[in-house]
Amino acid sequence: MLHKRSSPLSQAEFSPIYVYARTRLCEPAAEWRCNRRDNLVVRRNMRRAGAAYCSAGFTRDTTRGMRFRKRGLVNMTISPREEEEKRLTEVLDVVERRLDKELEVLGERRGDVVDIRREFWDDVRISFADATEMGETWTSIMQQKELLLERERTHRLAFESVERLAKMHDNPYFARIDFAEEGRDTETIYIGRASLVGEDGETFYVYDWRAPVSSLFYDHEPGPAAYETPEGEIRGELELKRQFVIRAGRLKHVFDTDETVGDDILQAVLSEKSDTSMKSIVATIQKEQNRIIRDEKHRLLVVQGAAGSGKTSAALQRVAYLLYRYRDSLTPDQIVLFSPNPVFKGYISRVLPELGEANMRQMTFRELIEARLGRRFQVEDLFSQTEVLSASEGTPEGEARERSVRYKGSDHFFQTVERYFKRLESGGVRFRPLRFRGDTIASADEMAAKFYSVPASEGFGYRAGQLRKWLIERLASWVDAQMDESWVEEAAELADEEEIQRAYVEIRRRGGFHEDAFDDEDRMTQLLMRRAAESAVEPLRKAVKAYRFLDPVATYLELFRSRSLFASCSPDGKLPEGWEWMASRLEETLDRKTIDHEDATPLMYIMEGLEGFRKVEGEIRHLFVDEAQDYSPFQAAYLRRRFPRARMTVLGDFNQAIYAQSQETGGFGGWIRLMPEEDTAVWRLTTSYRSTKQIVEFSKKILRPEEAADIRPFEREGEEPKLVLVRDGAKLADLVSVEIRRLLDVGYGTIGVIAKSAKECGNAAALLKERLPDEVPITYVTGSSALLPRGVSVLPSYLAKGIEFDAVVVWDASAARYGEDRDRKLMYTVCTRALHVLLVYSLGEPSKWLPDSHSFANVR
Repeated sequence: MLHKRSSPLSQAEFSPIYVYARTRLCEPAAEWRCNRRDNLVVRRNMRRAGAAYCSAGFTRDTTRGMRFRKRGLVNMTISPREEEEKRLTEVLDVVERRLDKELEVLGERRGDVVDIRREFWDDVRISFADATEMGETWTSIMQQKELLLERERTHRLAFESVERLAKMHDNPYFARIDFAEEGRDTETIYIGRASLVGEDGETFYVYDWRAPVSSLFYDHEPGPAAYETPEGEIRGELELKRQFVIRAGRLKHVFDTDETVGDDILQAVLSEKSDTSMKSIVATIQKEQNRIIRDEKHRLLVVQGAAGSGKTSAALQRVAYLLYRYRDSLTPDQIVLFSPNPVFKGYISRVLPELGEANMRQMTFRELIEARLGRRFQVEDLFSQTEVLSASEGTPEGEARERSVRYKGSDHFFQTVERYFKRLESGGVRFRPLRFRGDTIASADEMAAKFYSVPASEGFGYRAGQLRKWLIERLASWVDAQMDESWVEEAAELADEEEIQRAYVEIRRRGGFHEDAFDDEDRMTQLLMRRAAESAVEPLRKAVKAYRFLDPVATYLELFRSRSLFASCSPDGKLPEGWEWMASRLEETLDRKTIDHEDATPLMYIMEGLEGFRKVEGEIRHLFVDEAQDYSPFQAAYLRRRFPRARMTVLGDFNQAIYAQSQETGGFGGWIRLMPEEDTAVWRLTTSYRSTKQIVEFSKKILRPEEAADIRPFEREGEEPKLVLVRDGAKLADLVSVEIRRLLDVGYGTIGVIAKSAKECGNAAALLKERLPDEVPITYVTGSSALLPRGVSVLPSYLAKGIEFDAVVVWDASAARYGEDRDRKLMYTVCTRALHVLLVYSLGEPSKWLPDSHSFANVR
């Protein structure tokens, strides 16, 4: 255990919850050696037998035991467990010594920061006597500021180092490999979340899991093996693979394995209870996952994985690997991850900090839409659209809306909009006239003439930029012409004391208000009038600078006002089924200043296209999209234009495509078409690790045979899913309440009660709260929720994507709720959220998609 230390660090600053920020060493020289060592550039001087042991006096024997000599002791053989316990003790001693030193440094840095903040103004020379004194004052302040920033930076580095070492003290490593490179002696290598290097900068106690040599652990069983380095391939013999479970600095389990990652370790990890946040999987990465994590060749990675196959975990480990591999040229701000909803964002937020890296940028597609359209319109989100479609299911209005949703997300409609852009090069762009108090400063026709006077070859962005420049000049000329108008004089007379003082200072700076001046008051009046006029038109100037003279809404609407225009832009020259309804619906919603979700992406595309895609995020180097099967082809194409330089990693499961906009897109076709075939790799993860074998086999039967053919359960046994038929809602609530009590008593920490819609969730949450005591936490999770709490979570089916629970209760899986074809994948998605226990209840006739729905054993 850690010894008590005297340090100015407070308990609040040294939290036992070690969420460290990165794994790099603080000392530049040691970090350079760490990089050099991890990349295997100069390993020759350290490839002796048992390098980590030699520093403590151990030497390898030809057996799997260890012989040691120390202080003249007689050689003796010890068991693998004794060997590893001795080695663990040695490593923990190293960690503790380093931690002692870092705590001392941290205390000193904290004291420096506190002293500088307290004495900041005492060390600054302040004088405003004249311009020279003011300049010296400013210089003094900036020098003191730079000193403070430097001390704060070193304090932060020391704090991060303490957190990393504290985390390492709990679990320093999880694997060992013995590898003999061709022509060299065997070397023993321990692998953990972060590197641990001795004070000499040469002794490696632990290698980072992302180091090239660590791939041997993930990719090979004992025997001939090889791994890639920046300098080329290294071949040799993998003699031993050993895995550990270390908790709180104590060795709990030791496994020797002949597999890439042994089943014993997987069983131990997967049998643990769920948490409210996703866990790191570095100790259990599978061979196929490791290939995804370390792929540097392809610009587009498409990962199709079964529910619970570790898609998201692999993606997050890939982020950590890229930050490690390109630490000198890639930062977390250059990586963007699109999550399916805010709940999921919070659920995965701890993984990267646990791996020693800062979180990348996270956002949802809804947030992207809100940022672009939310100021002017009320924009429907995907969840609201889903609720509307569910409520209108089976009605003519509902069927028409669903056709519109499917079409406007299709590749056909994207091609139609692209062709429409081609026509807009020669005419048709709509503009908003520039007006002030009823006067037209620039009409829409004038703008169109100026816009189209620039050659089409220059592109929309250049044309719009030239028009903006012209409008700013026109606005300035108009202000000059207004200086004799009465409204300007009236506005100047309303100037407050602050405005008058600023005007006075400005005139004096120009040489006014001295004994030879004679027109100071006239000059000051003119200045106040000009500033009043400029202030009045400032909103117009800002609108022009923001390109709001373009009217993308009217331009988009025009496509649906003319049958002939739409047909001429359509790839096949035809109107889609229900075009008239779509056109009418679009007019209606825009008149109400609302935008349907299916119109949001096309409208953003036209808006940004007319501006020449000036807001593209070219600095983003990697784009990750989770639950990619729920994105329409149009949305995929939009993201490609929005992040033009980014390599893309998209992950999903077409068996979980639950939204209307993506259910008929043909899998990941919308993504695969984004880049050339030689730049694209498609990976498949078929083994489901999340759920027990019984739950996986049950869930597979919900799908069509051809959809479930490749899904394989991991051999983790558990109880059979339970199917219960009930007569009414009150009885359902009674039974679920009893089961929740039982599950909590057993020790399950997360229980998901999943209903199809938000309305059902509200009713379910109310019924359960009436029946369960106050000490049982029940949380109704909505689309705006950011965190997943412990206890009982009641949530709609579409928010459960990517999340897992110890136990899942399906609230009313009846034919009335899950009777349509599109409900099949939704039912599969809901059932695959369970790790250990799955309970399915039905009010009346059960859904036909449920396996063995004819044999509900418990009828109440």
